[in-house]
Amino acid sequence: MNAWHASWRLYGTPLIQVHRKAKITIGKDWIACSDPKYNSLGVPQKVIIKAVRPGAVITIGDGVGMSGVTISCGHKIIIGNQVLLGSGVLITDNDSHAIHPDLRHSRYHIGEAPVVVEDQVFIGARSIILKGVTIGYGAVIGAGSIVTKNVPAFSIVAGNPARIVGNVLDEKYAGELVLK
Repeated sequence: MNAWHASWRLYGTPLIQVHRKAKITIGKDWIACSDPKYNSLGVPQKVIIKAVRPGAVITIGDGVGMSGVTISCGHKIIIGNQVLLGSGVLITDNDSHAIHPDLRHSRYHIGEAPVVVEDQVFIGARSIILKGVTIGYGAVIGAGSIVTKNVPAFSIVAGNPARIVGNVLDEKYAGELVLK
């Protein structure tokens, strides 16, 4: 875990656990909200970031904001710059347990694949991002979505499983760029 950075803003105390042979890196201007009074939706829990296995790597870029988020990493999770993670988002790169019933109590048969969240992504409240997913630049994940497949840049996805429902660059969203 990198040392504390003066630009970080913590609202409440996050829980950060790092296996002695794992690594967590957090960029500048990180905002972590673990206190419900600082988020309009509240937060279901404190921010939890865990690198749980030897060799696990979590990289969080500059300007990332998160509220009541859980990040559970057994392999690799990369979160780009200027990413917003809404209240209660869960990101995991592993299944936590083996799928086959005879292996569920073994810690050696757990499926895992890297998760990459590119720059400028917004992930809505209570969404779940599962192993092996890459979310492209500028994409938006609708609240409550479960993302099981890659999301193209600038796409808007929603649902369970998440599917493309729009594009950030569509004309109907252009009005949001006009300052009132």
